[in-house]
Amino acid sequence: MKSSPWAGPTGATTPPPPPFGPQPVGPPPLATPPSPPPRRRTRWGLVAGVAAIVVAAIAGTAAVTYTLTRSETTAPPPPTPASPTPTAQAPQYSAEEQAAAKQAVCKVFDDSTRGQQGQGGLRGPNGEINVAMMLRRLNSVVAVQNALKPATPPEVTAAARKYIRTSLDLTTAATGAASTDDGNQLNDIANTAIFAFADVCGLSH
Repeated sequence: MKSSPWAGPTGATTPPPPPFGPQPVGPPPLATPPSPPPRRRTRWGLVAGVAAIVVAAIAGTAAVTYTLTRSETTAPPPPTPASPTPTAQAPQYSAEEQAAAKQAVCKVFDDSTRGQQGQGGLRGPNGEINVAMMLRRLNSVVAVQNALKPATPPEVTAAARKYIRTSLDLTTAATGAASTDDGNQLNDIANTAIFAFADVCGLSH
């Protein structure tokens, strides 16, 4: 076969002629669908929320612990048991002091009651008050009361106080509306106290 003069060398590949004019454009590519929002931000938000809850729980626990600790440390201490109060002992007086106190009160009693016999009672025959005897009895009561001292022996003090009490009962009845029978009974009680006081003091009656 005879080759054409327009053909290239035998066995060689002739490239196609370059195209002229714009090449046809194909249809535009489809729009890329929007990618989903990154989940990293959502994950960080979840982590931040959990962290806030944990911090709040820790803070609450710390507050409760602090309150309990403070209440325990500031609670008032239990009251200490009261120590027994020592019993006050009565002052001790020597025999000389007691003898002097007894002599003083007995002398006052003797001076204030001597010579009352024959002067009548606290009331006259018609029920009137015997003023002189009333004043003398009240004066004796006040004098004996003032003569009592802490060093006075107990038996003398007891007799003196009984004399004072019965004498005041008698004078109160005499100045009041006591009946004759009641007055006589109180007079007998007062005389008994006078005799007892005289016996303690060693006085005659």
